[in-house]
Amino acid sequence: MSDADENGNGGFTRRAFMMSTALAAGALTLPPMALANEDEFAATSGEPVYFRGWQYKPDVVQDNVDKYNKLHSGKVDYQTVTGDYPALMEKSLIAGDKLDMIYANPPTAVRFYEAGWIKPADDLLSGPAAIADMYDKVRDAWTYKGKVLGLSYFLSPRGIICVNRQRQEELGIKDEELPKNWDEFYAHLDALSAKGTKDAFLPHWFNEFYGISWAFLWEVINRGGTTVDPKTHAPTVTVDNAAGKTLAAWKKLWKSGKVPEEVLTYTEANVVDGFASGRYLYSCQAGYNLALFNNKEKSKIAGKVGFIPYRGQAWGLLDSALYLTTTRKRSPALDADVSRFVSFYGYKNTSGKVWVGQGWMENSMLFSGYKTVMESKDTQESLKGFLARESDVKELLDLYAQTAAPNDVWKVVWAEELNSWLRKRLADFLLKDDSVETVIGELNAQIASLNKKYKL
Repeated sequence: MSDADENGNGGFTRRAFMMSTALAAGALTLPPMALANEDEFAATSGEPVYFRGWQYKPDVVQDNVDKYNKLHSGKVDYQTVTGDYPALMEKSLIAGDKLDMIYANPPTAVRFYEAGWIKPADDLLSGPAAIADMYDKVRDAWTYKGKVLGLSYFLSPRGIICVNRQRQEELGIKDEELPKNWDEFYAHLDALSAKGTKDAFLPHWFNEFYGISWAFLWEVINRGGTTVDPKTHAPTVTVDNAAGKTLAAWKKLWKSGKVPEEVLTYTEANVVDGFASGRYLYSCQAGYNLALFNNKEKSKIAGKVGFIPYRGQAWGLLDSALYLTTTRKRSPALDADVSRFVSFYGYKNTSGKVWVGQGWMENSMLFSGYKTVMESKDTQESLKGFLARESDVKELLDLYAQTAAPNDVWKVVWAEELNSWLRKRLADFLLKDDSVETVIGELNAQIASLNKKYKL
């Protein structure tokens, strides 16, 4: 995490975490919201609403903000934050910067909620209706201590194994021969290597907060394991279970020389460009990148990219992001404006359409947490345009339905701290040829230390 966090949390105290409201988790039974009229979304305070997000198509975000401002007399100020987003946003919140709506992944949202920096979505203008429209597993992934922490920005299965079908055909690999689980996948790579096949796999081991560390978490859950006990938060990793098997497979793959060593210094953009070049047979990617890989203007293998489908084991994890509302001190009028903007942007407009979410689906293949979006005819047609085969639509939706979030780790206040530790330690594990036993022991110790730090 940030330097401030490493050195006494910079005002982000344990007491602030532990004083958050402890509500019992339970089923959410929420009434649908009546269709809002235009006046309900109109800004009235005359004050700016500050919206910050990470660097993903900021031109699209700005255009959406401009539409709201024009339609509803808003004064929303949007800016993009570049760099290590969770750490930078934490610093901004510690400093008391002007922030009203922000992006966050689930573990970041949990951390910020515990700190008292965000308020749940339940009390937003569109909160009850939006929450009722969420798929159950999405609502569960975003629920913490009985509260849904935000509205839906996007979801995607991240860690799916994309397939360069052009190379697949050249190598004579039939669809029915594709691996069904991680053990089969690594054995498949060994067999390809024995035949002299080069550049078979580009892994998701890049150097960003959602890179190599997330790849470890998802392979553990794909193998049926956990990193911590969901209730006690005690470490559950051993040399002989899913965690140890994952590390052993990684070590063997790394030492074989079958993956480029520079991947540990890559950004996600490097990994995306590497696969889009047509060089690799397989690569772990975010599901939404299938749209890019099948775009002839951005990929050398457009129309030839698929993925290994669900055949009893999910691939990857449920990547998602929420729109969060901060708790900074605001006038009642400005607070109402923030609720209006977050509700309008994060759910339905005056026409009753999830306009931003549907737009992301149709333009970028970003899935939504809302049934309204995912089950619409427009979404089905969009998917056909993004994917190489019409049969891929059902296969991708099936895979999405089976993909889980690592809730055992992500619903803990220290999740981002562990993620930061994993990011460095896993790279060192490969570079320094450390033993699986050493890393498992250190991981157990790190989790125990974090539990002690936060009195869990």
